[in-house]
Amino acid sequence: MVRKQRFVRFNIFSVIAVGLFITQPGSSLAAESDVEYFTDNGYGNPTATMQHPSGEYFEGTTYVAYQGPHEDPYVCSYEHSAKKWAGPYQAGVNLMGQEYDAITREGKVDNHGRPSMIIDAKGYIHLAFGGHGGVPSLGENSQGAQGRGKQTHVVSKRPRDITEWEELENISPFGTYSQWVKMPNGDLYLFFRHGSHQSDWVYQKSTDAGRTFTSPKSVLKSKPHTGYEGPHDAWYVWFAPGKDNTITASYVYHLCDKSGAGRHTNARYNYYYMMMNTDDGSWQNIQGQKLDIPVTKEVADKSTMIVDTNKERANHGTCRVDENGNPHLFFRHDDGHVRYIRWLGDSWQKPVRVVPGNRIQDGDILVDSPLNVRLLLSHKVAGAGTVGYWRTTDGGLTWKKDKPLITSKKANFKYVSSLMHNANPEALLLLSEHIYGQEHQYRKMILLGDNGPVTRPEKQASNLGDRLQELQKLKAEGKLDDQPKGRRGRTTPRE
Repeated sequence: MVRKQRFVRFNIFSVIAVGLFITQPGSSLAAESDVEYFTDNGYGNPTATMQHPSGEYFEGTTYVAYQGPHEDPYVCSYEHSAKKWAGPYQAGVNLMGQEYDAITREGKVDNHGRPSMIIDAKGYIHLAFGGHGGVPSLGENSQGAQGRGKQTHVVSKRPRDITEWEELENISPFGTYSQWVKMPNGDLYLFFRHGSHQSDWVYQKSTDAGRTFTSPKSVLKSKPHTGYEGPHDAWYVWFAPGKDNTITASYVYHLCDKSGAGRHTNARYNYYYMMMNTDDGSWQNIQGQKLDIPVTKEVADKSTMIVDTNKERANHGTCRVDENGNPHLFFRHDDGHVRYIRWLGDSWQKPVRVVPGNRIQDGDILVDSPLNVRLLLSHKVAGAGTVGYWRTTDGGLTWKKDKPLITSKKANFKYVSSLMHNANPEALLLLSEHIYGQEHQYRKMILLGDNGPVTRPEKQASNLGDRLQELQKLKAEGKLDDQPKGRRGRTTPRE
């Protein structure tokens, strides 16, 4: 069923607030000073590598999606030849957004419903967003546990047009960490966790450009941990295109225990890898051994484990393949230090720590050849937020740091996206600027490429308006003290 939603109020606002400022040849705006950010209305943690891709380069234009006010999805586009921006336009409603945005660092923002984007072969733009497991009112979740929000799928009403959107009710509402994979033949795969922590990881497949999807099929199983009462086996997974008709899955194990005083443990261990052959839907490990799905903890440990971290914390990174189809991965080990690893053809190379020092490290991998690899990483240098390349020419044994693409002594860029799908070198990934000491949670958003930030005239990039000042006034008047928890009463209260 298709539920059409025009979001007229928001689109009209966007046209008034933004559309009039699109740079035209000969415009008086040409003399306006440019800024490094393309908008200032990112909200909370507006982008991340887990919900991906955050955008796509398609027919000369880079399209990007991020989390804006009320945690709703917003979309912008950048036409490379004309150096022209459009947007932001609101593309939908995230049910987890509060009626009033948090304006202090302590304010609760869920952040799990950040949008991911893919563009189908006809040029229609698809977003998946808004879920953290799905509220109980959505019905029974047979593949996981209830949570919050509703995973939502919207598509642009016209190809390559970000101004109007409609909702398609054709995916599971119980998803979170929405991840798109587009195959060479145009098939779309949507991977996600089917609920809150103690839930299976699943996928739905579309062969008609996202108009219909198969039912969710479990890939990794969440179940009670063998030999214990309470804890469950759970996972954090990162799916991406492999070589030809394959999809890679790199993941870490999450021992989820909700029996203690906290909401759940954050224990995450070990590195794992497997891949899917989309020709027949089969899964196999790196050695080619067929795997029955959903894969359990016992099977994963025996057949797909790369590294046993011996109870040391590990978190997901990203995975890309080389010309031979061999995977190159990084995981964030220990305090978040990026460790690179690759498949040598008959064994895994020993993990190598890439960036010394701090724990705020994330980004993506560009594989130029089996021995020549670049990691585009966010990290800190002497307290300064930095994003730039680390390169290896010997297959990851040693690494050299390039000159940063962006650096700031007043902020960090710890929340970055993975690479845009089919990324143009001018526009590789998204950053959100987190200014040290800033009380409110609105963020400037940056599109970063090999030449640094893709700039925009300041007037075009100023989209927050008086929103912050109005909220601060309401707070001073005491009108935010008793605001309802949950967006317009359509989701359960936050815990």
